[in-house]
Amino acid sequence: MDDIAAVGVFECLGDLDAVADGLRLRHPAAAFGQQVTQREAMDVLHDEVGLALVAAGVVDRRDVRVLQPGDDARLAFEVAIRSGAAKELDADPAAEAQVLGEPDFRHAPGTEQPFEAISCIYDIGSVQAVVILRAVGRGLVSRDRNAELLLLAFSAGFALLAWRALDAAATPLPATTGRIVLQFLVTALLGHLALRAVAPAASPLPYAAAMLLTAVGLAFVLRLAPEVAQNQANWALLGVILMAATAGAHRWLPLLRRYRYTAAAGALVLLLVTGFLGTTINGARLWISVGGQIVQTTEVIKLLVVVFLAGYLGETGAILAVPRFRLGDRTYRALPYLVPLALAVAGLMAVLALLKDLGSVALLVLLTLSALYLATGRKLFIAGGLVLLLATAVFGYYAFDHARTRIDVWLNPYDDPSGAGYQTIQSSYAVEAGGVTGSGLGLGQPEVIPAAATDYVFSAIAEELGMAGAAAVVLLYVLLLFAGLRVAMEARDLHLQLLAALPACLLAIQAAVIIAGNLRLIPTTGITLPFVSYGGSSLVVNFVLIGLVLAVSQRTRAA
Repeated sequence: MDDIAAVGVFECLGDLDAVADGLRLRHPAAAFGQQVTQREAMDVLHDEVGLALVAAGVVDRRDVRVLQPGDDARLAFEVAIRSGAAKELDADPAAEAQVLGEPDFRHAPGTEQPFEAISCIYDIGSVQAVVILRAVGRGLVSRDRNAELLLLAFSAGFALLAWRALDAAATPLPATTGRIVLQFLVTALLGHLALRAVAPAASPLPYAAAMLLTAVGLAFVLRLAPEVAQNQANWALLGVILMAATAGAHRWLPLLRRYRYTAAAGALVLLLVTGFLGTTINGARLWISVGGQIVQTTEVIKLLVVVFLAGYLGETGAILAVPRFRLGDRTYRALPYLVPLALAVAGLMAVLALLKDLGSVALLVLLTLSALYLATGRKLFIAGGLVLLLATAVFGYYAFDHARTRIDVWLNPYDDPSGAGYQTIQSSYAVEAGGVTGSGLGLGQPEVIPAAATDYVFSAIAEELGMAGAAAVVLLYVLLLFAGLRVAMEARDLHLQLLAALPACLLAIQAAVIIAGNLRLIPTTGITLPFVSYGGSSLVVNFVLIGLVLAVSQRTRAA
């Protein structure tokens, strides 16, 4: 490539006259808004700015558009730092020819000839400065971020009121409780400010709802397991940082489609590593030690599965939506396109079953069903998946002792009231004792429930905040689901729609499963209540999932 550093062409639906003037992109060869009369490449970075912008996000020839006669010249350059783009174009002569045509790019500004770029950048420093100032300005005036800040006041208020209630109830609290609460408030504010900078147009609901749930979780960790409350606050801070980083990476979301099989393979390898090197807790080998911290690898698996399902069904959803499709004179069945998906899901289910994590198996099946239905709209997949879920439950009952014990305890907890059934019985008593308004934060006895801060935190909420408070928590998960689905409806293509909808569905399904287990509607599964139960791995991954939803929202609304 003749001294070309990178090339990127992306279509913009908005009016770019003001943007072109502000970024000094206007070129007399073709004013923005007029029709192009010849094949011309748009927005080419010359060697003068190649060091400042190493790459322009060009991955393959589909990322580059060459204007045809009659096209509207409303195109803008989109910065995407990624090394090696120029080398990739060099390795693809067809793409290079399509982009560059036959120009000599070693020319002076203002001497462009036909087939050459019509928007050349020569002073990258001024462009970068304007881009930064415009991003900050959008964040300051963003209505979405202002609404989010208002909603975050509920999280701050709940955290402060919970601290006051626990102190008034003479609940044993750590000496650093004030610092823990202050850290939570600063974390919420920092996350908000970060989103103003990197995702000013993103929906305000996901982050606000997640932080309110996190405030509820921190209050009950202080109540039930005060010795680890500082850890929970630290994990929340890390989760918010990663959420903001994920939301800020919205330009790279389409790249996830390319790595769908890598995500599935990574999930399988991670489970296998856990099987060989992991630690067994409560009958399941799901934890692995990393840097002195115990990480539950199945939480990371959920994120990789979301990436895989969104990428694969984003490509094949339209085909799977019909039993048969025609291509030319031939008719093909859609069923073979299910094979890669079925193999990946079956492999993950098999390894999870060997690790004795049937709760994650159920979660995986339900998430896959949701993805298939969202991508295709076919109820047949729902029916088949429910049959598979029932078969998995029957298999688990006869194959694994701990699964059989959980189901037996669910059906007949009073057969062993002081042993295996004790946890279930105490959970039922706690929910009943709470009534409608609850006993008050710090005034109940949820600590008598084993693992109350993790597996049975919803029962603790129902006892001390009553069914009114428990219903409010449920509505927050409904709000998260609504926010994710609304973002998905705004997205333009199926891949982005699934990247927004699946995290929301995953959090809603996970919440529904553990809440139903606490209420004895189904057997307990051992999975955590998102954002509320104590657990660093779960909290961090859940915030990354929220970051995915925000990234899709920002990418869609900014366009």
